Amino acid sequence: MATIEPHKPGVSTWLVVLLALAMFINYADRGSLAVAAPVLSRELAIGPRNLGILLSAFFWTYALIQPLAGAVVQRLPLRWVLPAGLLVWSATTIGCGLVTGFAGLLVLRMVMGLGESVIFPANARILCENAADHQRGRANAAISLGLALGPVAGTLIGGLVLARYGWRPVFWVIGSASVLWLPLWFATRLPTERHVGDGSAVARPPTPGWGEILSQRGLWGMGLGQFCYAYPTYLLLTWLPTFLVSSEHYALPRMAVVGAAIPLGQGLGGMVSGTLSDRAIAAGHDISVVTKRWLLGGVSGVGLAFVGATLASHDTVVWWLAAAVVGCGVISPINYGAGQTLAGPGAAGRWMGVQNLLGNLSGVTAPLVTGLVVEATGSYQLAFLIPAVLGFVALIAYGPLVGPIRQIPWRG
Repeated sequence: MATIEPHKPGVSTWLVVLLALAMFINYADRGSLAVAAPVLSRELAIGPRNLGILLSAFFWTYALIQPLAGAVVQRLPLRWVLPAGLLVWSATTIGCGLVTGFAGLLVLRMVMGLGESVIFPANARILCENAADHQRGRANAAISLGLALGPVAGTLIGGLVLARYGWRPVFWVIGSASVLWLPLWFATRLPTERHVGDGSAVARPPTPGWGEILSQRGLWGMGLGQFCYAYPTYLLLTWLPTFLVSSEHYALPRMAVVGAAIPLGQGLGGMVSGTLSDRAIAAGHDISVVTKRWLLGGVSGVGLAFVGATLASHDTVVWWLAAAVVGCGVISPINYGAGQTLAGPGAAGRWMGVQNLLGNLSGVTAPLVTGLVVEATGSYQLAFLIPAVLGFVALIAYGPLVGPIRQIPWRG
């Protein structure tokens, strides 16, 4: 039987930067429709309900394909899996600028979801195989910073392009810029490649079967917790530009600046929680206790911030949304680090595929439900109340449902 090597080679700062940059591109591309939506919806006569369907369609395929993407990432060389996914999502982003109606956008957004499905399982496998427990917080925080800055750059650049040139160039600019990542990736050696041929290759641990993975209560708790904290993240990713224009009456340039500034809080929150959690673990504090404190504190803060957004006036609602985004950022690296800890190297890809499936069902529901609520009520108040409630559901998910956060002793 293969044995797990206790020493891990570590991941270089450059590799973490590349993974963060891939996440940056990933989220800029998936958010491109939200940026173009205020003008696109008028020109193509797409109402709030159908716009909600389009914003949700990406997640239909992205979420449902996650277990398969996790299995592919667990087995195939990461050297080729990530760039193949990037080429698919970049091409579909560019294609969105060529469509003439609802149906074309719907198909392309669904195909984009297929391309982007590999990124979280790939990150989980790289970090589980190479990074120690006290290194994953900062690595996941850097990746989460890319996740947060993608919508920042996409909203700022895309919004300014939208104001000057119209909605079609938004997709062309964002999609074309994505492929610049490929030469950097192929010029970088992965940690496992450094051992090939030098006699120091580490035997990969056995992969547990799907039945054993799916029987873990912690997996379902992590998935539910991720759903609850990702719901407000995706609500703002998909609807914030339209909310600022239609409800807060922002001009397009101001929408671009404010809509880009708010997600910065997500990146800052992730860097704080990732860095401080790593320091605590390195100092000898229990990894489960440290992780739980950040998770439970983060979801409590997000829930309270959305209560404030529900009750806020037009002058203050943006500040409450900014506070909620900071809370989501605090949770992000801890959430993924906790899943990686529970899964361990042998199950990281498959585990994260299932966890991400459950979590990203929020990407299916948040845009769709928000569109239906806004069309029915003419207001965003009830739409903001939903993530407030989910913030408190997450306390149960991350608390007693997950249980202690320690690597599962797989039978495999």
